[in-house]
Amino acid sequence: MSRVLLTVNGAAYEGWKEVSVVRSVETISGQFSLSISDRFPLQNEPWPIREGDACTVQIEGQTTITGYVDSRSIDYSKEDHAFAVSGRDKAGDLVDCSADIGSWELKNQARLDIARKLAAPFGVSVTLGSGVQLPPPKEKFALNPGESAFEAIDRLCRECGVLPVSDGRGGIVLTRPGETRAVDALRLGVNILRCSASFDASGRFQTYKVKAQRRGGDETSGKDAAAVGGSAKDDGARPGRVLIVRAESGMTPAEAKTRAEWEASVRAARGVGLSVTVQGHTQSNGQLWPLNALVPVSDKWTGIEGDMLIAEVTFQVGPEGSTTVLSLKPPDAFKPEPVISKARG
Repeated sequence: MSRVLLTVNGAAYEGWKEVSVVRSVETISGQFSLSISDRFPLQNEPWPIREGDACTVQIEGQTTITGYVDSRSIDYSKEDHAFAVSGRDKAGDLVDCSADIGSWELKNQARLDIARKLAAPFGVSVTLGSGVQLPPPKEKFALNPGESAFEAIDRLCRECGVLPVSDGRGGIVLTRPGETRAVDALRLGVNILRCSASFDASGRFQTYKVKAQRRGGDETSGKDAAAVGGSAKDDGARPGRVLIVRAESGMTPAEAKTRAEWEASVRAARGVGLSVTVQGHTQSNGQLWPLNALVPVSDKWTGIEGDMLIAEVTFQVGPEGSTTVLSLKPPDAFKPEPVISKARG
């Protein structure tokens, strides 16, 4: 069974009977839940763990959570004793707390600097993933009163086509889907203990038409400016299904076509989901199963043959021993939305 260590105030606690540690590309903060129980009291003195305490969670000596204890529960009698604790990465404060940086508007600042200013009050560092480059400084970035720091960072990241993901060490990294690759493949009859798949075509259309308006100029006017459009096909969708997308103004015909192609590929990818359970928490090289990594899948029962993206990792300890649940999506499911140039004609 994997060794899971919770460290609080310099003291390490282990022997947990039930463990759940979850990291996802769709949530900025990882989370953990640990519990232990026995027929007899576990120790002479209660563990001095309190909500709000800084903590880390390690699995097989590898840090997966750096944050705070959110809650704890205690249940005991003459015969038995139970204790449970849960918490999140530091980035959980970005989700809970309003953005408050002393100004509602930032002008002509680098986008990474904006993200760092939003995260700094919570002691959360912000770094760029390998090879990631952000667009030029933003002319104006306005905060919406009452929005959380995460909402503001997420809005900024969407404009840049990146994902804000916890790095497990108390910071966040602005990255792109499939930044790395898993060492091991997932294969039927080899390491897949359990698999469930979902396929949903209700969000797919055969034809996508993007409609937008563009201000006229010396080279574009009248109908050309007012009726900018682009289209794309999804040959895997049921014939006759059409979706018309009203897009942002200032879009060129080429950008409208790119947006239509993005709608087709992303919607098709989001209709496929796979959940695979494997034994243990590590790959064959001793490293934990990675988040936001491409992994080859070979499974004839689901018909999946090829690379999938590890969108969520759940490390578990329970009645079945140590297992890892990998939530997989086609890589295109997290393909960034095309950035519009705001062309003026």
